[in-house]
Amino acid sequence: MNRFDMTSEEINTFLERIDKLHPGLQPRFGKMNVHQMICHCTDQLRLAMGRKKAIQNGGVNPLKILLLAKSGKTVPTPKGFDQVEGEGTKPVDFESDKLLLKNHILEFSKLPVDFEYARHPYFGKISSQRWKGLAVYHLEHHLSQFGV
Repeated sequence: MNRFDMTSEEINTFLERIDKLHPGLQPRFGKMNVHQMICHCTDQLRLAMGRKKAIQNGGVNPLKILLLAKSGKTVPTPKGFDQVEGEGTKPVDFESDKLLLKNHILEFSKLPVDFEYARHPYFGKISSQRWKGLAVYHLEHHLSQFGV
């Protein structure tokens, strides 16, 4: 990924794609259902903003993570964020959880330049540009998982 900021067009596209999600969608890959994926994506933004902590820090080679991501393979989920294992935020109401994700995307995209992002469980202290790049990559990956 060469660009790290979330553009208004990109944000709007993410919001429109989230609007297309419905409970009957089946994953093209992976084990999460669509409702779990929504909560998982919200959790990643919570992590970046320091509102949810990973149980595990380190333990995975950051280079391995990057290579897996670039090759399109599944990246290990930090302990405390695995929806399938029941560690992430529990799905409650599908439409409310979709709205919550959209609100987190909007809030995340408007964070000030000097915002103090949380440490990433695998990469440690990373720049705001890197966090934004990870957020865009993560949202793209999981929305594509459900074909939207």
